[in-house]
Amino acid sequence: MRVVLAPNAFRGGPDALWVAEALACGLRELPEVDDIIAIPLSDGGDGALRVAEVVLGGHRVQTSVEGPLRDSVSADYLITSDGTAFIETAAASGLHLVADQPRQPLIATTRGTGQLIAHALGRGVRRLIVTAGGTASVDMGAGALAMLGVRFVAADGSAITPEPRQLTRVHHIDLRALLPALTATSMLVLSDVTTPLQDNIARFGHQKGITADDAVVLTQALKSLVAVFGDRGPELLRERLLGAGGGLAAGLHAVLGAGVIQGSEYFVSSTGLIEHIERADIVITAEGRFDRGSLDGKLPFVVASLAAQRGKLAVIVAGEVAVPASELPPGVRCVELGLPPPRPGQAASPDRLRALANAAKAAVRRGVLHAH
Repeated sequence: MRVVLAPNAFRGGPDALWVAEALACGLRELPEVDDIIAIPLSDGGDGALRVAEVVLGGHRVQTSVEGPLRDSVSADYLITSDGTAFIETAAASGLHLVADQPRQPLIATTRGTGQLIAHALGRGVRRLIVTAGGTASVDMGAGALAMLGVRFVAADGSAITPEPRQLTRVHHIDLRALLPALTATSMLVLSDVTTPLQDNIARFGHQKGITADDAVVLTQALKSLVAVFGDRGPELLRERLLGAGGGLAAGLHAVLGAGVIQGSEYFVSSTGLIEHIERADIVITAEGRFDRGSLDGKLPFVVASLAAQRGKLAVIVAGEVAVPASELPPGVRCVELGLPPPRPGQAASPDRLRALANAAKAAVRRGVLHAH
């Protein structure tokens, strides 16, 4: 039996390589499994940098930037062998960076992501790949853009701090101080979800601690920004993919002309996953929590759907499963780990390794029953 392992990282937890190895540990105990193909993947959320490092090669650059709540954090980005900078937004602006703090969605920012981009430009990089998933903020990338020279201006001509609670007052943007290097730089954004900007708060607000009152302010901030980010207006609210990263994808696209594609498709293509699926008996994918947000293009749902379309049994392993089996494509099953969410820094634990190993074995047993 040939099993393909194509997991995502777990938010705030182990990376996709660790998850793949944990799953493989269980499969090695099964005599019926004679071929294990491990292909750790990403959709552009947490852990994308580690996967890119394996897939694209290159070397890391480390620098200090502002975290989501303006505290100092250390973040890496990758410079690949062809001179492309690969930047994981979650490394600088991720929700996991505030895991042990109260959520503050009205001030959370992507400034650190902009600082990573600026740092890469300062090293002469002229091609950028920026992931847009896993952010703690819903600022439509305003924080990142401010670090690249965009000035946000109120009706009276005063400068506005680019945080959501202030951006409701934005009247126009000033691009005169935009970093000159950006004019000679191409940028590609990898969105971890297909969600349009207008649906972002409703779909992912609970993750970021957004209350009903916060949602009113954030919705107004997004509408104000859309009005000043070029002439496309409402299209930015409705277009798929642009809601990723709290609208970071939309901001980089509208102001800097960045291309935007689905992150899971980028990594699936880069790794040749489809060819491996076609030769597999079972496909196992994984993430920390599989919920309705996962159905908007998150990696496990994409992988499982690709397998199901080819008549393969696909199993999604997750710490928590919150999607009814009736909403899954035929041939897709879920296995829940049965562990509480990990505390920061404790996700790659022996208990989690054993749970993943056992889940992989359970997935194969389902496959054997499925075949008969």
